[in-house]
Amino acid sequence: MTADQRPDQLEPLVSQTLAVADRHTAQLKQIFGAVNQLLEAGKVQSDDVQFVLREMDELRQEVRADLGNVQAELGKLTHKIGAIEQNQSIANTRIGDVENAVSLVGIQVINLDTKLDRILDLLSGKNE
Repeated sequence: MTADQRPDQLEPLVSQTLAVADRHTAQLKQIFGAVNQLLEAGKVQSDDVQFVLREMDELRQEVRADLGNVQAELGKLTHKIGAIEQNQSIANTRIGDVENAVSLVGIQVINLDTKLDRILDLLSGKNE
């Protein structure tokens, strides 16, 4: 092969190599564009996730505050129920006392009734 023929053989090889390099450059530009789109989508997703996390944190704080209020109200109700139960116990004791007093009055009425019957019998002369 002569020196003049060598450039003729190298020229198609260099041309093919440059064509492959141009295709690779175009592919790299496409990949770069796709990576930029992915990065932008990731940024939007990150913003969305941060928004959701902030909202969840606010809701958690509201729930904690509401739970504290509910616990305070529950404590008050528990105290009131205890007072009601104590009053009910006192009322039951007083009702028992009244029932005992009524029983005693009933016994006294029966005794009085018996005495009145004896007096009437004596007055009428049956037991002479």
